[in-house]
Amino acid sequence: MIKLWRDMRFGLRMLARNKGFTAIAILALALGIGPNVAIFSIVWATFLSPLPYPHSDQLVVAWKHYRGQRNGVPAEIYAEYAAQSHSFQILGFTSWTTLHFTGADHSVEEVAGRANTPGSITKLLGLPMALGRDFLPGEGTPGNDHVVLLTHSLWETHFHADPSILGKPILIEDQPYTVVGVIPAGPLDRIPGTQFTVPMSPQPGVTSNEWGDIIGRLSPGVTREQAQAELSIIDHRVEERRHGATEAKNWSMSVEPLHNDWLDHKLERNLWLLLAAVGLVLLIACANVANLLLARGAARQQELALRSALGATRRQIFAQLLTESLTLSILGGAIGLGLGWGIMKLSMAILPLVRQTAEAVVQVDVPVLCFAIGLSVLGGILFGCAPAWQAAGVNLSETLKQGSRSISGRDRNHTQGILVTAEFALALTLLAGAGMALHSFWNLSRIDLGITPEHVLTADLQRRSISRNQRDATPPPEEIIARQRALIDKLGSIPGVENAVLATNMPLRGFDSFPFAVAGHPADPQHPPVADLQAVTPGFFATFGIRLLRGRFLNDSDVQSAPLAVIVNESFVRRYLGGMDPLQQRLLIALPGSGENHPGAIVPFEIVGIYHDVLDNNHLTGATQPAIYVSMWQVPVPYFSIAVRTALDPGSVSSGMRAAVAQAEPNTTVADLQTMNEVVESQLTSDRFGMVLFGSFAGIALLLAALGIYGVMSFAVAQRTHEMGLRMALGAQKSDVVAMVVRGGIRLALPGMALGLIGAFALGQLMHSTLYGVGSVDFLSTLLVAALLLAVAVFACWLPARRSAQVDPMIALREQ
Repeated sequence: MIKLWRDMRFGLRMLARNKGFTAIAILALALGIGPNVAIFSIVWATFLSPLPYPHSDQLVVAWKHYRGQRNGVPAEIYAEYAAQSHSFQILGFTSWTTLHFTGADHSVEEVAGRANTPGSITKLLGLPMALGRDFLPGEGTPGNDHVVLLTHSLWETHFHADPSILGKPILIEDQPYTVVGVIPAGPLDRIPGTQFTVPMSPQPGVTSNEWGDIIGRLSPGVTREQAQAELSIIDHRVEERRHGATEAKNWSMSVEPLHNDWLDHKLERNLWLLLAAVGLVLLIACANVANLLLARGAARQQELALRSALGATRRQIFAQLLTESLTLSILGGAIGLGLGWGIMKLSMAILPLVRQTAEAVVQVDVPVLCFAIGLSVLGGILFGCAPAWQAAGVNLSETLKQGSRSISGRDRNHTQGILVTAEFALALTLLAGAGMALHSFWNLSRIDLGITPEHVLTADLQRRSISRNQRDATPPPEEIIARQRALIDKLGSIPGVENAVLATNMPLRGFDSFPFAVAGHPADPQHPPVADLQAVTPGFFATFGIRLLRGRFLNDSDVQSAPLAVIVNESFVRRYLGGMDPLQQRLLIALPGSGENHPGAIVPFEIVGIYHDVLDNNHLTGATQPAIYVSMWQVPVPYFSIAVRTALDPGSVSSGMRAAVAQAEPNTTVADLQTMNEVVESQLTSDRFGMVLFGSFAGIALLLAALGIYGVMSFAVAQRTHEMGLRMALGAQKSDVVAMVVRGGIRLALPGMALGLIGAFALGQLMHSTLYGVGSVDFLSTLLVAALLLAVAVFACWLPARRSAQVDPMIALREQ
């Protein structure tokens, strides 16, 4: 240890003596280590860190799937699972809710929270209560449901952390709810929009209109596969009873780990690809520093030869030089850690895609610190061994004979050439990935949405209820229509609003599969046709700028007394009406409460128009589904969303929209208020995240590669000053000298670019599933970045070549 400390102090003195070399090397290392720290901190928090719950490996999520699409679960079906399954210690159900909370100053505030089954905090998640208790069995049933749990953050902000709050009533929806507990500070405080929890106790066979998520804790010794097999059997029995044996085959169950189960799979792939990309940046940085050390070793030959003459062994010299490399890497790692923290914060602020969830907090913590230290040590060994070994093997007699002149050595030049070639291969690979990400984003931004999103503001409406177990009876159709028309009139009267509409769902918000039949064309009972079915008010198409291809749009004449009409999209016609005239067809649809028809009756709808496809997926790259629109004036639906087209900035009418809803629908709250431009932007966030970070890291790689070839060529030119002076003395032109140096640099870059094309192909294979409209080999972007990299290489060679050509031949010869 004493010898190591002595070597480190000597290394620090040598680094301080060569400030320019030290600054460049530390900067290169910081640029390599910083991005790695930033991306690893996100990957660690998102995928690798353990859940903050006891025995978190037992926590699972149970999903229902319809035709392969993942869905939430109705509360009454959860009750069937809970009553019949034996694979779980506890099976919990949770759903989002929004209620109005009356504060001590009598102000009313809309508060988002959750409805949970009893035991979800203590027994399911295993968290001890900060104050009070969890919900008891039976709480959540009618007449025993006016109790509430507060999150720690709500307890602190609204109740000033008052411990006497337990047992006191608070007003929710003007009803007294008794506070029975405070949830501990920690993960549940970080869930956006969760400030309280009310109880619910779904019962088998009792429809509650609640949809939510099932989270369970497996019993000891029970595997996920066993739990899934058991729930699948129960689910099949339930669906056979609900929909019949044929339709039950379209439903399935999966039991998945709780850890990151809600994360977008495309985001997951992007993050792992980014981690690989910053690994390439680190390798380029290490190659750069290795080249610097090789050049510095050549300049220190006299010093090393003298130490060898005084008795130092090659092993001792190697250890000293490697210690200097490690010291350099630790300094670079320390700065890189700070740089990584900044990149991570900037990424989360500008591109808040990986938001802090209940289980993940993105920060520089102990594992990230260990990762940074490990990278620094590994980098020091990686770039320090070869230069240290070559420098330690100095030829004593040859070096002392040369006097003050340094020699480069064929091996050293060969090693430097290999490193530069590797840098260019890695840089081209990374640049090609950035080019593909940019090309994909360009394609996404030009997708035909089928709508005109500018100046459209949308919102969901949530009906408030005094009790989680009490639902308003569905009003008669005439009353629903009258209230909807009144709401549209209120929305239309807001200054700046040109048009107001209602719809069961909005574009780009997902779709609902609904079975139907084409009249006169019997369907396969095993695989009935399905389409996205939405009810809209007639102004929907003008509000969103949807284009009509044939026939007409739904209009105000499509009322309950008129023949039932629908309008379908191009995808519907292509899939189900090939070879037929769509406007001569009728669709048979079973709709509860279809006008004067009995609930569940199959009624015919006439196709009156065909419209241009509108993206209905919750991602721009999703395939457009066959879709059917019906008029709300013919099919009254009590639950819907609203949209307005404005002549002004849509944000300026948001307060007016809330006021209009409050007047027309007093028991309804406005939620998820967004412009359609914001909806589109949210769909592009994942791709923008990958594009910006890939582009940024590729830019760093390009800079490092340019610095690498510039450093090597500068060193080579300095070593060949005598040769160049002799050439010019014998009649060579300055342009000849410049061309010779540039050709030497290109000879190093071209093999690297050839290897980089292979790397670009391999990276394209890995990125293919995350790209849109770009093949696994994107020739256009790859050729463009290859041309850019070659231009940078030529420029980096031209600078030292031009400087060397300005040297006076006589001075160069005299110095030698």
